[in-house]
Amino acid sequence: MRRDSRRKKAAAAAAISERDMLEDARLVKQVRELRRLVPACREPCGIGELFQDAAAYIEDLQVQVKVMRMLLDKLSDE
Repeated sequence: MRRDSRRKKAAAAAAISERDMLEDARLVKQVRELRRLVPACREPCGIGELFQDAAAYIEDLQVQVKVMRMLLDKLSDE
């Protein structure tokens, strides 16, 4: 009975490890893609700095969209 329990635990641990590795690989790919998308990303940088750069970039994009909408409204009124 103990052997079965050990085998089940070992199989569960192996499954968790494999799943964790797949998630880690997916996370690495996503971080790499985010680094590619954020033009102001400081290289090399940690994930914290990457997220800060991404947040700043998103804020900049939001401001640009707001300005473009204001220009469009102004030009469409004329």
